[in-house]
Amino acid sequence: MCEDSAYLVSPLETPRSSIPEETRRLSVGTNSTNRTGDALVGFHEDALSQATVGRAQLILAIVLGFGLAADCILISILEYIVPLSEVHLCIGDIEKQWLISATFLALAGGSFSWGILGDHLGRRRALISALSVTLIFSGVATVMPTYGTFMTAWFCASLGISGIFPLTFSYLAETCSRATRCRYLGFLHSFWPIGAIYISILADFTLPMKGVEIIKDNQEHWSSWHRFLILSIIPTLTSLVGLIWTSESPRYLLEASREVEALAVYQRLHKLNNMRTQYGMTELELPGRSAYRDRPTSPGKNIFKHYFTSFQEVIQRISTPTHFRSTLLLAVLHLIFGFIYMGVSSFSVSLLKEYKNQDYFSERTYIEHEFFTDMVFNRSKENVEYKNTVFKNVTFYHTVLNHVLFSSCIIEDSEFNNVKTSKTYFEHVTIKNCKFIDTDLTDHHFIDSTLKNNTFISLISECPVDFDYNTFLTDIYYNTLDWADPMFLALFLMGFIMEALQRQKVILCLTALASFTSIGMFYITTKFGVEMFEFIMKILLMCAVNALTVVVIETYPCHLRCTAHGTMRCLFHLASLCAINIYGSLINVILLFPTVITVVMLFVATFLSTKIQDNSKTLL
Repeated sequence: MCEDSAYLVSPLETPRSSIPEETRRLSVGTNSTNRTGDALVGFHEDALSQATVGRAQLILAIVLGFGLAADCILISILEYIVPLSEVHLCIGDIEKQWLISATFLALAGGSFSWGILGDHLGRRRALISALSVTLIFSGVATVMPTYGTFMTAWFCASLGISGIFPLTFSYLAETCSRATRCRYLGFLHSFWPIGAIYISILADFTLPMKGVEIIKDNQEHWSSWHRFLILSIIPTLTSLVGLIWTSESPRYLLEASREVEALAVYQRLHKLNNMRTQYGMTELELPGRSAYRDRPTSPGKNIFKHYFTSFQEVIQRISTPTHFRSTLLLAVLHLIFGFIYMGVSSFSVSLLKEYKNQDYFSERTYIEHEFFTDMVFNRSKENVEYKNTVFKNVTFYHTVLNHVLFSSCIIEDSEFNNVKTSKTYFEHVTIKNCKFIDTDLTDHHFIDSTLKNNTFISLISECPVDFDYNTFLTDIYYNTLDWADPMFLALFLMGFIMEALQRQKVILCLTALASFTSIGMFYITTKFGVEMFEFIMKILLMCAVNALTVVVIETYPCHLRCTAHGTMRCLFHLASLCAINIYGSLINVILLFPTVITVVMLFVATFLSTKIQDNSKTLL
């Protein structure tokens, strides 16, 4: 055994002062770790230094990166499937809100559960299970014909994908040496916006981009909706297949008293990184038996009682005086970042839609006090308001009425034949002796109107939902690419930045910049201003999340790492769900309110970031 190895893996009987200073300099979460933990982390770091870092870690980062991209896909795809589901599943605004809420609730609950399983079953095993659940239920969701069955399958798929974040980062970090883990974690996190880029490009190639095209596409037996959902599974499948050829985290194997398997992993890493040399460490250098924790007892038949006991145990551990301060601090920061990130996203989307509607209705055509008789309207009408107008013996034939309002009109002896409508209403209208043939006009289109002796034949659709033809998926496509492309580069560079600077300083700078940027919310008056604001805020916040993720990994010991990270992600998603509702409701009031909320919370995050302890020298 080389001298460096002998230095790092000191005998358990050696006084604490003889343990390397680098091994003893642990974070708040590991200051009370006994010499057993010191011996394992020291041995692990020494074993990785001999195995070196290179091709093996790069391959693992790419495989895990596809899984992380799938996590972003499930969130980004909501922007596409929510308007599409209105047509394909015939759902209204309330059902769409439930679909979003169910997704984030599943992400929150699943993050916590998979985190616990990652510490009990192993990072790789839990990750394979999570990806398998995602793959199965995502596939099932593609063929579900009704809202209830689709949401059930989608909820289960969200439960599966929620395990990606708390498992992948710990998995990769425990395979990298202290000097290189930030670099590889930054590279891993850069795959997250790639998921948004992939799903946007996929939507551009497979989905109809305009509202009228979406309606026509829905009439096909196997519509583009199904193809889109199936192809969105590819990153999940790729990551799952790639994990077949990867090994378990060697640090977890040491913690689980599976030291021989851990040694085999180190040897495999060395073989991939240095194919011409032989790994120098053998079983003789493994830590003594007293260095390992007791093996967990078999759950036996009462598996639910076993996991409930495990749940109580991990909650008690992360809330002990040793971890409580760090847990509380990191939990509050995750709540703030989750709330602001999704709040900014929801705010920007709503404000862009508001500006677009204002521009659209500012060009509305008004026709008042006119008299139309013996005429045929066979051209589409869009953004028109008829007021105090009389239609007598006219025919609307093979046409589309898009955002047309008939107000205080009289329609007599007329015919609506093969007419499709979107946001078209008859308010205070008198309709007599008219025929409605092959139209989608139903009772909710007639508001306080008088209908006498009319005939309705062959309704086009029984779905009562009034789909907006002014839905343009191209807006979502360009908006996503605007922030996802630069975010990829920013997250990639974050790994190198954190190698040079302390985590505390990085988070402090990012939150401070976001705080001052958020003041601009109050002064936004143009579409370009909204897009720039969203672009800057999302990149700053996600880079801060990246640095905070590294802090979580370095703060907690191996047997609590995934659980703690899963808990933080649970809070992140719950805060995101709250932000969607709060910011969505504030869009119709003065911009001062969302601005004040955002600025205050980010200044609080800036202050709290000064309390983060530097754990950059911590061994995992």
